[in-house]
Amino acid sequence: MKIRNRLLIAFVVMTIFPLLLTLCCANFILLKQGTPYQNRKAQSYSHFDFLMDPLSFFYQMTLDEYCKIEAAIEENPDQFLDAAYLAKLDTVLLEKESSLIVLSEGRYIYKTACLKDTDTFTIRHNWQGGDSDQITYLNSTGKCIVKEKNFTFHDGTQGTILLITDFTKVRNRWIHVLQDIFVALFIIFLATNALLTAWIYQSIVRPLNILRLATTQIGNGILNHSIPATGRDEIGQLCTDFDNMRIRLKNIINRQLHTEKDILELLDNLSHDLKTPITAIKGYTEGIMDGVADTKEKQLRYLKTIYTKSNDISYLIDELSVYTKIEQNVFPYDFVPVNLDEYISDCIDSFRLDLERDHISIDYYNSTDSSTKVLIDPQKLHRAIQNLIGNAVKYNDNPDGHIYVRIEELPEKANKPQFLQSNENGMQMRPEGISMSFVRVEIEDNGPGIAPKDLPHIFDRFYRADDSRNSSKRGSGLGLAIVKMIIYDHGGTVGAESIEGVGSLFHFTLRKVLPEDA
Repeated sequence: MKIRNRLLIAFVVMTIFPLLLTLCCANFILLKQGTPYQNRKAQSYSHFDFLMDPLSFFYQMTLDEYCKIEAAIEENPDQFLDAAYLAKLDTVLLEKESSLIVLSEGRYIYKTACLKDTDTFTIRHNWQGGDSDQITYLNSTGKCIVKEKNFTFHDGTQGTILLITDFTKVRNRWIHVLQDIFVALFIIFLATNALLTAWIYQSIVRPLNILRLATTQIGNGILNHSIPATGRDEIGQLCTDFDNMRIRLKNIINRQLHTEKDILELLDNLSHDLKTPITAIKGYTEGIMDGVADTKEKQLRYLKTIYTKSNDISYLIDELSVYTKIEQNVFPYDFVPVNLDEYISDCIDSFRLDLERDHISIDYYNSTDSSTKVLIDPQKLHRAIQNLIGNAVKYNDNPDGHIYVRIEELPEKANKPQFLQSNENGMQMRPEGISMSFVRVEIEDNGPGIAPKDLPHIFDRFYRADDSRNSSKRGSGLGLAIVKMIIYDHGGTVGAESIEGVGSLFHFTLRKVLPEDA
């Protein structure tokens, strides 16, 4: 629930709910307090009418009893000479804050005990007697309403009954009613406010306190504590976004720490790999300067060695530069359709002389159509193939070293590119559902192979399968990582298989140029 809706509900509950509950409580209190004043002959007369028409209310209050008195007079007027009967009737009237006076020929026969003499005098002073059967009037003080009934006893004497309702006593009762209503209203508002405050605190303030604590922890570098989503409102979404930010920040810091570790390892590898050729260059240079190379043949051999070592240094520096550009997405690609068979043949020919020097033979097999074209950047892919073949040569101690290069058509079910969207280097890949075809290029050697524990990590940057190998074979750990990034940027996949003591097989896929792409 959104915060706006919560605040709207809180406003409605704070204003309407207490009023409704107060009305219910007031109705209950009024019903309870007004029960003694109810009469059966005016059932539709509400106790709220006391506030609108108090005089009519007081008149109606004892109407039932007055009607009973009339019925009793019709039945037997002499029973009003019976003190026990009058006391019983008086008890009912006292519940309604009313009193009773019975007169015979102007003399008191009975009066309610609670009536003071002053009240009796006032009422008697107002009573004039007369021929009318009944009359209702206010006394001279305006504090009482009097119902008067004239009748005749069996012996012929004139009798009068006065039914008096005292305003002041009833008014005090209604003051207590209003006090009870105000107390109920105060308790209801207090309880409603407490409940709404707890609700608002639980749904708004508490999540904000969690966020405040989380920001403090992040400020102190603590990124391991997750932030629970407290709901589906704006604060819950904020908690989710904040936790996602925490995760991203943690990943960034972890990557930075990992990168710093990789950089230190890279510097260690480069320092070792550079130290060997630099030491050789220095030694051979000193040999020439000191006259150790005293013949032209020896000088030429020294110079060739210096040249070779210089190329090794240049290659290491160039490889690091290439990897950095690819990592930062500033390595431009120029994709063009190229005949795959001719391209691979040219690549192999460019490596063949160096391989023969290392006593390694290479064979090439192509099972695809000789006219097959692929969409590649020739220069970048050449570097990837060079790294794969160079890796096979570096670790091949077999005196009869051999490398096999094979190209085969991928089955239709395997024609799934690594990326289906345009990549960052402008490689336009087809959306999913449209036909795409790929070829698979394999480079296999008969070297020592790769241990199973190392195989899943050989394409990770700065990873070397065996640190204990001969120092001359130590590399920067970027060669296969560069291969992976170049092939992925071509929209293909790359992988490796190996059996220790038998050899290794590296493979990657390339997208074919279909006739409609031509």
